[in-house]
Amino acid sequence: MAKRILIIDDERDMQVYLGTLFRKAGYETKTAGNGEEGLKLAETFEPDLITLDVLMPKQSGVKAYRGLRTSPQTSSIPIVVLTGLTRLDDFFGDLGDLKRPDALVEKPIDRDTFLATVEGLIGA
Repeated sequence: MAKRILIIDDERDMQVYLGTLFRKAGYETKTAGNGEEGLKLAETFEPDLITLDVLMPKQSGVKAYRGLRTSPQTSSIPIVVLTGLTRLDDFFGDLGDLKRPDALVEKPIDRDTFLATVEGLIGA
């Protein structure tokens, strides 16, 4: 059975790009357009990995991250934060007892490096 990846990103182009990239690499994917939708989908889809944008409407990636890390159903799922921001410590510097994201990847992403990061976290 293929590993599952949940893409949480408000940019439709990024959803399509990542979905295509992951499917071609043999993963099953679902997408959510904001953090609120992503939290709900993470509990039903049961992904092996989550990619998470930082700046989104309704619920930011930081709030979604906190929700994912504090929920017993999703707390152990690897999370890769994707962002165009360069000062991620401004957003993820004070997480208290929560562990930091498993990987931080700046947009635009390098396809091969990004896939290697994902494969390193969950395998192919």
